[in-house]
Amino acid sequence: MKNIFKMLIFSIFQLPFFLHTTAQSSNEIFHSPLKSKWSSEKLLSIPESVLYNEKLDILFVANINGVPDEKDGNGFISKISKDGAIIQLKWITGLNAPKGMGIFEGKLYVADIDQLVEIDIASGKIIKQYPAKKAKFLNDVAIDKNGNVYVSDTKNNLLYCLKNGKFDVWLSVGNLFNPNGLLVDNTDLLVGCNNYIISVDLESRHVRTFITETGSIDGLVKINESQYIISDWLGNIFLVSKTDPKILLLSTVADKINAADIEYIKDKKLLIIPTFSDNRLMAYELELK
Repeated sequence: MKNIFKMLIFSIFQLPFFLHTTAQSSNEIFHSPLKSKWSSEKLLSIPESVLYNEKLDILFVANINGVPDEKDGNGFISKISKDGAIIQLKWITGLNAPKGMGIFEGKLYVADIDQLVEIDIASGKIIKQYPAKKAKFLNDVAIDKNGNVYVSDTKNNLLYCLKNGKFDVWLSVGNLFNPNGLLVDNTDLLVGCNNYIISVDLESRHVRTFITETGSIDGLVKINESQYIISDWLGNIFLVSKTDPKILLLSTVADKINAADIEYIKDKKLLIIPTFSDNRLMAYELELK
């Protein structure tokens, strides 16, 4: 009963994201360019985000392990090999509801409800916590080449930034509706909102509409200079671009397997999907022509 209650609460939080998403059946992806490679054991606990550490050649996974906006201290980070083997289930513990992650100069930055947590990767210890004023649901993380850390606040329609040790509101505009997935793309920050992606110039903070009719967006990754892959929490994976209609690559909606904040390992053409309530990672090779 407790787990059902947790999922009901999260469904209410996610309701705006579902408005533009239509459940797809598995039959609609018969010619998908995604080829299943592996699936981890179902030992994770509400995995919301996965991030590849190129230096260590491993995956970090943020596990909510509770209610997505509850400060219960149950959240943790896992270390998983690139072939899906669990190296250390509870590498970092004592978090609340960790979600998006980013890496810069040996530090792992994790969004955790109303704070950004900084972790020293070498020692495996939390070294600093940055509280975010007014934050309600910090979600995804992206880091630019200078080490500035951007974080989306989905419930408050805000973007935060950690710069020079200060963590504060960076962007608040009218078309920033339910911001979630973030991606630094050259000199811009791409922000996945409710049915569209906006592009924000990192210097001027000028906002423009980048891609429309996307459906809801959780994860957002770049695969080449013109194409991106997005996930929605229901379990759909789409290929999107500025010029072409979105293409459904994969749907696990019928199987009730969610698709949270995805990762793409470019040199391996490997897409990693955290399945949230299915408590595992699923990996697919992308075979685009």
